[in-house]
Amino acid sequence: MTFKVVLWGGLAVFLAVVAVAVLMPAAIWNPPTTLVAHPYTAEELYGRTLFYSNGCNYCHTQYVRDVDTGMGPVSQGGDYNYDDPMILGSERTGPDLSYVGRKRNMQWEIDHLKAPRDYSPMSLMPDYNFLSASQLQAVATYLFYLGDRNAAEFMITPPAPYQFASGPITVRALQATAASAPPQGGSTFKEAGLYDGKLTYVSRCITCHGCAGNGLGTYGGTLVVTPANFKADPFKDMPHDQWLWHVSEGVQGTVMPPWKQQLTVKQRWDVIHYIQTVYAHPFERDPDEGDPPFAYQLKDPLTVAISNVDAGKRTWTRECSVCHGDAGTGMGIYRQGIEPVPPDFNDPAGYDGYTDADYYWRISEGVPWTAMPTWKEVFSSTERWQLVMYIRTMFTQTVPAPSQPSAENSYVVDAVMKTQAIPKAIDYDTGRQQFLKQCADCHGLAGDGNGSEGAYLNPKPANLTTALASSVSNISDHYDGVTFGKITNGINDTAMPIWGEFLNADMRWADVKFLKYSFTTGLPASANQSHYGKGDVPIEYVRTDAGIFQDEISAIKPASGKPIFEKYCSTCHGAEGHGHGPGTTRLTGGGPAAFAPNMNTAYVFSAIRGGIPDSMMYGFLPVLTETQIWNVTAYTLELDGQNWGG
Repeated sequence: MTFKVVLWGGLAVFLAVVAVAVLMPAAIWNPPTTLVAHPYTAEELYGRTLFYSNGCNYCHTQYVRDVDTGMGPVSQGGDYNYDDPMILGSERTGPDLSYVGRKRNMQWEIDHLKAPRDYSPMSLMPDYNFLSASQLQAVATYLFYLGDRNAAEFMITPPAPYQFASGPITVRALQATAASAPPQGGSTFKEAGLYDGKLTYVSRCITCHGCAGNGLGTYGGTLVVTPANFKADPFKDMPHDQWLWHVSEGVQGTVMPPWKQQLTVKQRWDVIHYIQTVYAHPFERDPDEGDPPFAYQLKDPLTVAISNVDAGKRTWTRECSVCHGDAGTGMGIYRQGIEPVPPDFNDPAGYDGYTDADYYWRISEGVPWTAMPTWKEVFSSTERWQLVMYIRTMFTQTVPAPSQPSAENSYVVDAVMKTQAIPKAIDYDTGRQQFLKQCADCHGLAGDGNGSEGAYLNPKPANLTTALASSVSNISDHYDGVTFGKITNGINDTAMPIWGEFLNADMRWADVKFLKYSFTTGLPASANQSHYGKGDVPIEYVRTDAGIFQDEISAIKPASGKPIFEKYCSTCHGAEGHGHGPGTTRLTGGGPAAFAPNMNTAYVFSAIRGGIPDSMMYGFLPVLTETQIWNVTAYTLELDGQNWGG
C-alpha cells in the first residue's frame, strides 16, 4: 500500500468519523428544549466562562444520570440547548449543580465562593476570593439560574418501577370517606388493611418513627439522621409512588431499611396507608370498640405488688407517657396531631366500669382508627399486665395500690449515685425548661406540688421546696447524687416517672441543678450577670412588633390572656402582678418583685417566650403558641397599668 493511499485513506476515515460523531448530530439532533434550559444573559454567560476557566467543572458536574436519584430529575438533551460548547464536567468530587439554582440566595453563593470552609468545614474547594466583586457576582448569577429555578423543597421523583404506583383502590376509597361520615369499628379498620398495617408499623417501624409518628421513637434519637416526621411536609403529603419507593428501597444516607427484602407488596401498602390515615391526615373517627372478645376475657394474673407496679411504670415512662402524659391525663408532649386525642384516665364516668380485660385488650390490640399501638407486637403478656396494674392503681385508682414503703425505702439510690455531683458543664436554664415540659404539670411551676395535672394522684406529687431538703442532713454533693437517683429511678408506688427510661444522664443532671438552685439552696448571688432580667430587651427581640403579628397572623386579645396568666403566671407573680404569689412562700430565693411600671412590650414578650437567663422565669414557648404568648403579654401590660392598643 503506497504512502498516498495511506494518507488519503486515513484522512477519509478521519473525516468520516468527524461527520458521524460531530457534523451529523449537529445537523439532525434537535431535542425539544426543556423547562430548565434558558438563554444566558451577558452576565450569566460571563459567569459560565469564569466557572469553566477556573476549573470548577473538574469537581462539579451538571449532568444527572439514571442512578443519581438524589440530585434531581435525570438530565435530558434539551437541558443543554443553550450550552455552546457543552461542558458537562468531569469527576464529581463536589455536589452536582444541575439544580442548584435558587436553592440558596445570591449572597450565599458569593460568600461561599470566597470562603467555602465557612459553610462546609470539610470542603476541598479552593477559595476564590482573588476574583473581583463583579466576577464573583457573575459566577453567582450563573449558578443562581441553573436548573428548574424553583426554591421550594420537593421530594425527589421516584425512579422506575415506582413511578406512578398507587395503592389498592379499596383502601383509597376508605381514606376518602368524609369526616362527617367516618368509618366505624374494627371490622372496617381490618377490611381496609389498616389493622395489618398497624401490626407491621408496631413491629418494624415504631422504634424509629415513634408511636406518635413524629420521628422521635426510642431508637430514633440515637441516629445521625432523624427519622421522618409523618405529620409534617414533605412526608405528610408525599404521593403514593414516593411512599412505596422509600418504604421498598430505604433512604440513602440513613438506616431506613429496604423493606422489600422482608415485606410483601401488600404489607408495604398496608403500612403506608396506616401511616397516611393515622398520622399524616388524621381526623376524629368513632372507633366503636365494643367489648373485649372472648379471648381477652381475662383477669390480671399478677399479684398487686410494688415490683409489678414499678415495672409497669418503667414501660409507661418509656413508651406511653409521650402521648398519655406522666399523670395519665392525655397531655403527653407528643399528643399534638393525634386524632382522637389520648384519653384522660382521671375520668371516673369513663373508666370506673373498666375491667382488667378492657385495658389488656386495648393495650394488646390497639384501638381501631387511632394511633394506639398493638403492643402485643412488642411486649410480653407479663409486661402488658404490669401496664394494666400501673394504670389501674395510679391513674384510674380502681385497684387498691400496694402498701406504701417506708420513707427510706421509697426510692432506690445506689452507692455510686450518692457519690456523684452535678457536672460543671450542666446548664441551669436547660434544667428549667426541661422542668417546665416534664415536671411542672405535676409538681407545679413553683415546685409546691400543686401542678394542674397531678392534683388527683395518690400519693400527691411532692412539694419540692421541702421534700428535697429533708432527704439529707446537709446540702452537699451527696444531696446531688440522691436527687439524681430519685429522678433516675422514680419513687416506688407513686406516679413519679422513672426518668432513667426516657431522659439521658445530662438531662437528668440538668433537672438536679434546677431543683437544687430553685427549691433548696437558692441561686448563687453571682448567678445573674446578664442585663436581661433587668429590663433590657435581648437583641433577637428588639424589633418585635405586635402590629405585624396582628396584621399577618392573629388578633391579640388581652382578655384571652387572662386565663393563661392565671394558669401559668399567678402562682409566682400573684393575680394582680404584685409579685410573691402564693406558690413562692417557701422558695429559698423568694418570689418575683412587682411588675415595674411602663414595661417595654418587647421585653415582656421576650421574657414570656424565652424566659430570663439564670432565673426561675420559664420560657413558655414549649407549652404556649405564639398567639397565646402575645395574648398573655397584652394582659400582663394591662396589669402593669398600660392601655393595650391605646
